Order: sequence, then structure tokens, then C-alpha cells
Amino acid sequence: MKGDKPFRFFSGLTRRRWTGLALMWTAVAILFVILYMTARRAVIAEIRHHAMGVAIAVAAGIDAADLEQVHTPDDMGKEAFLRVQRLLDRVSKQNPDVRYIYTMRRSTEPDAVVTDYVFVVDESPRDRDGDGVISEDELGEEPGAPYDATTWPQLVEAWHRPTADTRIQPDPPYPDLISGYAPIKNDLGQTVAVVGVDITADTVHGKLLAVQVAIVPVSLIIIFLITLVVSLYYQQREAFEEIKRLSEALASRNDMLRASNKQLAEHNSRMERDLKLAQTVQLGFLPTAFPRQDRLVIDRFYLTSDMLGGDLFDVFSLDHDHVAMYMADVSGHGVSAALISGLLKMAVSSVKEKGGFARGHLHADLFQPDRVLYTLNEMLVKEIPEYEFITMIYAVLDLSDNSFRIANAGHPYPIAYSLRRKELELWKFPNGPALGFMEGQDFPVKEMTVEEGDRLIFYTDGLTEAMNEAAEEFGDERLLALLREHGAETPTAIIDAVRAAVDLHRNGEAVSDDFSMLVTEIR
Repeated sequence: MKGDKPFRFFSGLTRRRWTGLALMWTAVAILFVILYMTARRAVIAEIRHHAMGVAIAVAAGIDAADLEQVHTPDDMGKEAFLRVQRLLDRVSKQNPDVRYIYTMRRSTEPDAVVTDYVFVVDESPRDRDGDGVISEDELGEEPGAPYDATTWPQLVEAWHRPTADTRIQPDPPYPDLISGYAPIKNDLGQTVAVVGVDITADTVHGKLLAVQVAIVPVSLIIIFLITLVVSLYYQQREAFEEIKRLSEALASRNDMLRASNKQLAEHNSRMERDLKLAQTVQLGFLPTAFPRQDRLVIDRFYLTSDMLGGDLFDVFSLDHDHVAMYMADVSGHGVSAALISGLLKMAVSSVKEKGGFARGHLHADLFQPDRVLYTLNEMLVKEIPEYEFITMIYAVLDLSDNSFRIANAGHPYPIAYSLRRKELELWKFPNGPALGFMEGQDFPVKEMTVEEGDRLIFYTDGLTEAMNEAAEEFGDERLLALLREHGAETPTAIIDAVRAAVDLHRNGEAVSDDFSMLVTEIR
């Protein structure tokens, strides 16, 4: 009778068999606990990198000179304070996961230690929970308010490099937080303050809840399947029949698997051909010849960590006396970075062909680096995915007086070598944030003059971040030392020397990020 099946299902389970089944259930439960803990670590790592990434972007957009004007609550009315606070407010509102953004500096009191901090500029108080009242944990801190970072080692470390908390920590009266930090440096490369970006534990718990919702049903299904298999195993007659049926089914599935493997191999072959075609198209984005060879000697190098990459650069004439050049680096690498670099290439082409974005109130004068970066940012900010960004430097060389006008969107500073003085100079100047973070950004312009025989080097940070087997980066100091030694050589020789040094440093380790170089010699 059909009604007897539930009883027959468990009729073969003796006490010993129940014990074996319980052990299997326990093993599955342990497996899923391990899976959940792994997922939890991955979620926290994602939150840490997000918080640190936002902190780095905010630090790049803050002028250190503004912070040096703010020390006490009396300075809250200054334009410098308000300018920084408006930036913090914009970024906080555009990043829903972010609870607080603030700036701190080390205390200058005579008996202060490295863990003694004071607030500089905090974001404006606002009703975050929508209850109509700004509570204590929604208020901002006034300039000069002290803060003890003894229990926050990553905040202390952030004075030297970007970092993030390794775990969620309480920080009364504020909710439990996990924070990312980045140093704010002045024109001399000295840290003057730190940006902090807090993400509450509620955000982490929300993501973990989604993981739990996915894991629990799967675990129950697997436990049920194990129960079914064990029950069938101990019922010998039914087990033999089931094995025979499953064997036939397995033979059929093997045929299907072989067919699927053949299709997969064909698919992989097509994908590889498509990727090679995409690589050919992407390499076509890069210049093969350079303008004004009577006045300029230019060479370039491009290396991707995958078949496709996210670096982009070009050099082109504006008129007889003016040459424009740029270099850009899309965050990440691989197919996604290549797609975004293609989007950037189309945006640059649109600016070059039409002189600006289609909306009438935007116009990009190619002779004005700040307008070019502004227009590109307006074009890209709504097109590229959230958390993706592009660093870019754009320069216009006036050949009539050998002067450069440069604007920078979060890209590594260019390096100049003076042939007459035999000196190397890092062109440090205030820059704007990376492209794609938010609308309405300004990009300061710097004017520099070069002489006949000078070299100018643009590069992407994948060069200095190339690692060896000990996870040690090639670093800025090695690059600068190398350029001091070879700066008087031809652009091709400079690039060859850098490539050889990076390869020697990596010692066979895989390239972790794309990197490019563009070297220009002024004749």
C-alpha cells in the first residue's frame, strides 16, 4: 500500500545504522559551518576593501592645505572647513553602506603619542535612521576633539599607508563598526591627516544573512539526500534494483557528459578566439605612431596581467604647436577592465570629434586639461559600474615654449628628467579624484616648463606594484633610482631598463596588474 512507504523507508534502520546516519548529518553540518565561516571572512574582506577604496578616493580629493587651516571649533566657519565637509557629505550620501566619513590628525600636545588623534573635519550631522531626531551617534565631532586610537591599530598604521580594520569593533556611542583609512598627503608627500570611512556591523550582518538564506536550504536538502541514500543502502533488495537503475542512468549521463565536454571544448576554443580578437581590437586602441617626430621622440610599453587589460594611453596633435597626451588606468584587470577602457576610449574619441558631451552645457576644449577630465567624468560617472573607477592624467605640450599644462584624476604623478641638470623631478601637484566616482568634480591644472633634451615619463601603478615571491612590491624608490641612472638615455632604452628591472624583481612571479609606460623626449 502507498500509505506504508514512509514506514518502509525507515524500517531498515537499526540503532547502529541510526548512529551512522547521525554521524553523516554531523559531518554535513560541520562542512556547512566551515562554508559559512569562509563566506563570512569573504564578506568582511569585501567590506574592508570597499571602505579602504572609498577612503583612498576621498583622500585623493582633499587638498591638504584646507586641513591645515582647521584646528579648533572656531574654524568651522572657514571656507576650507566647509569645502572638505561638502566633499565628505557627497561621498557619504552616494555610498549607502557608509555610515560615517571623517578626517583626523595626530595630536600635537607635548605629551601626545602616536595613538593620540584629534578630529579635523567631520561630515555634517544628519538623521540617518529617519526617526526625525539627530541622536548622539548621528552628531559630528568638532575640530580638535580628542580620540584615543589605542584599540584601533589600523588607524595608527593609516598614517603611513591605506589600510582597514580586520574585524568589527565597538566604538561607543557609535554602533559597532568596521573602518577603512587612507593618509592625506601634502605636496611634499608628507601625511597631514587621515580619512576614516566607517561601515556599520548592520551592513555586514545583512550580507551574512543573505549567505545564511542560501546555505540553510542547501544543507537541509543535502541532509535529506544523505538520509535517503543511507536508507536505500541498508535495504538490500531495493538497493540492488536502484543501483541497476542508477547504473543505466549513469551510462546515459556519461554519454551526455561526453557530449557536454565536447561542446565545452568547442565553446572554450571559440572563447579563446574571441578573446584573441578582443585583444587585437584593444591593442588597436593604442598608438602605433606618434606626432611631431621632428620635435618629439616617444616610445611606449604595455603589459597586461590577463589576455585583456585596462590601461589606455594616446598622443595626438591639436595643431602645429600643441600636442596632447594622456594615460589612464581602469581599476582591476581582465575582461571587465578592458570593457571599461573601451568605454573610455569611445568617450575620448567623442570629445576629440565633437568637442564635448552631447548635453549642451558641457564643452571640452582639448587645449584645457581640466575641461577634458571634467567632461570625461560627466560622461562616465553614470556608465561604469559602482565601485569601479578610472585614474587618468591629461597633458597638453606647447611646442612654441616647451610648456606643459597638466590635470590629474588620481593617477600616479609624472616624472621629469632634466638633461641639463642631470636631475629627476616628481611633478607633484594637487589633483582631482578618479573618474567615475561622482559628478561635478573639479581638476586643478598645473603648468610646467621643460627644456630641450628633457624626458617626461607617464606610467600606471601596476609597474610599482609588481611583486616578487616574497610579496614585496617593486616600489616607487626603485623606479626613481632606475630613472636617475638611465634618464639621459633614449625613451626606448629607458623602457628597456625598467622592463628588465621589473622582470628581475618579479623573478618569474605572475603579473598581478596591468602596467604601461609612455616616455617622451623633447628635442
